[in-house]
Amino acid sequence: MLTLLCALLLAPGSNGTDWPQYRGPDTNSVVGAAKLPESWSASSNLAWTARVASGWSQPIVVGGTIFVTEAAGAVERPIGMEAGIADPSTSKPGAVPDKEIEWRLVALDLASGKEKWSTTVRKGKPDQPIHRSNTWATETPVADQHGVYAYFGMTGTLAAYDHAGKALWKVELGSHPIANGFGTGSSPVIHEGKIYVQSFAEDAAFVACFDTKSGKELWRQTHETPGTSWASPLLWRSAKRTELVTSGQKLITGRDLATGKELWHIAGLDGPGMCSFAADEERLYFGQRGPGSNPPLYALSAGQTGDLSPAQGSRDARGQAWLATNGSPSMSSPVSAGGLVYVGMGDLLTCRDAATGEPLYEERVPDILEIAASPIVVGERLLLLGETGHATWVPLGPEFEPKAAGEIDDLFWTTPVVAGDALLLRGLETIYCIRK
Repeated sequence: MLTLLCALLLAPGSNGTDWPQYRGPDTNSVVGAAKLPESWSASSNLAWTARVASGWSQPIVVGGTIFVTEAAGAVERPIGMEAGIADPSTSKPGAVPDKEIEWRLVALDLASGKEKWSTTVRKGKPDQPIHRSNTWATETPVADQHGVYAYFGMTGTLAAYDHAGKALWKVELGSHPIANGFGTGSSPVIHEGKIYVQSFAEDAAFVACFDTKSGKELWRQTHETPGTSWASPLLWRSAKRTELVTSGQKLITGRDLATGKELWHIAGLDGPGMCSFAADEERLYFGQRGPGSNPPLYALSAGQTGDLSPAQGSRDARGQAWLATNGSPSMSSPVSAGGLVYVGMGDLLTCRDAATGEPLYEERVPDILEIAASPIVVGERLLLLGETGHATWVPLGPEFEPKAAGEIDDLFWTTPVVAGDALLLRGLETIYCIRK
């Protein structure tokens, strides 16, 4: 018993400070209270900075080590919303760069930011373009106590390494064309020794499950109608069950984790394409605002089965708890906590009652011009990070009471990370560690 206790205490992930995958431990951007500073700047409460190459992937943390992916040798630095998405000229597919790129996985020490090791996962010239606002390393890696697993959608490479950087296994899922040449962005999910990867592109659409120890493919489910989606899968822990939810082109699906078997689906609705889902124990929240469209924000009740698609001429999904007209998000994913649902878009934050969809407020966030990174909930507060580095705390509740948190001059599309008493922000080529 003493030996077992010591092993558990020394194992990575046992200290309760881990952020092992995109949007946190439960893939829902919600974590417990943390002793973070109330404010920060380049000269205040900035513990360290670390230089990294291009990438929008979120840093993850397991056992005191940060793991992050990057694309070394990238042709151009990514640009922001105003210079990128909002500029019509950038909607045209660009040329495939005739330059070699190194897709890399890097390990940093959480306490100091110093590099522990780095490795090249894949090297070569890309075979498709990306949008000027995207990067070649946008998918967030995942990790557990056994290893760290990096997925690069632009090459289709899924590779595993132990915590010391030793290669364990690698599988190639193929590179697939993305709508308008915008590049990829769907991060994998890890749960109980399995990795779930979705690849929704113009010529193929599938969800696959792999064993973390061997890399063996355990199951694969394909979609008959391909179509690009940049949304990441959600591990939905509801009061009814735990399932994997994915969003393709006008097709949302809930799947059994063990087999991939479909539990339910909704066809014909604008599900998340650029952002991802929000969820709590009772409901799943989704929608997708695009150019020239402003569809509803939907709430789907937990425990559904079968075909939930709306009847012809209707936009009401079977099993939905409510829909909020013109309430859908854009690129920043919504988040649900404390019986409320929050949607950040542009400089606006909207708060709704999670049970009814009733709007409680829609307010402009001071100093924030564009919310690209997804909001996160830390204890009883919401943290919003603007594209240009302004951050704001908003207490959970029906009243809008913003409080300026900090400002760092950089470009931020990556969702913030909380690991113990550290807040990690990834800018263009720098990771910032905020700590008291």
